[in-house]
Amino acid sequence: MLNGKRPGQTLIEVVMATMIAAMTTTAVFSVILSSFVSGARADKRDAAAMVLRRAQQTLGSYVTVAPTDPAYSAGSPVGRWQADASGQWALRNGTHDITSLLTNTQLAGTGALFTYTVSSNDCLGVGGGSAPNYERSCKTVVFNLTYPD
Repeated sequence: MLNGKRPGQTLIEVVMATMIAAMTTTAVFSVILSSFVSGARADKRDAAAMVLRRAQQTLGSYVTVAPTDPAYSAGSPVGRWQADASGQWALRNGTHDITSLLTNTQLAGTGALFTYTVSSNDCLGVGGGSAPNYERSCKTVVFNLTYPD
């Protein structure tokens, strides 16, 4: 026997079901979006690591080149790194801008800045040279790569 009510859902049941569906959809899309974002960040980190390794290897080739070396002359490319915007000796003390190395990477056009800073150390009294380069002293090189994300 029917009591006069139509079988179906109440308004509260419909609202609760809609809320549960909305929360589930939000959670799924949040996971998908975060995976895309973290993937893009990982790609940028990989590109940054590759550029840093290449820069370290290139700069390592300048270790034996000094301004007092007979093969070194003021206008020659010996000891100068083309990527260095300053055009100075690659191991000259100070900060060098090598952002041009980022042109063919995923970091190009992102506002990334790539620099390295060279400083001279005493090396237990061995070496030296004259200021500002101290070309025969030990060098410390710190790379700095800044990019968004």
